[in-house]
Amino acid sequence: MNATISLEGLWSIVNSLSTKNKKWLANKLNEALAPASQSKDEATLSAISKSLNEAKNGQTMPIDSLWEQLYPNL
Repeated sequence: MNATISLEGLWSIVNSLSTKNKKWLANKLNEALAPASQSKDEATLSAISKSLNEAKNGQTMPIDSLWEQLYPNL
């Protein structure tokens, strides 16, 4: 059996909860959303680490060449 509820109905249920239960629900939602933001942060840190390692190993390019690759029509 499939059950459906409108967002307004869901919101009225959330508003009817006690403060303690609202805090519990908020914590559970934050836990569920945390992996998405962590993976984005991890990807950013990984890219920064890769760039630093490339620079450390001398794998760089002049800024003029980079600028031409990024903006060839300027």
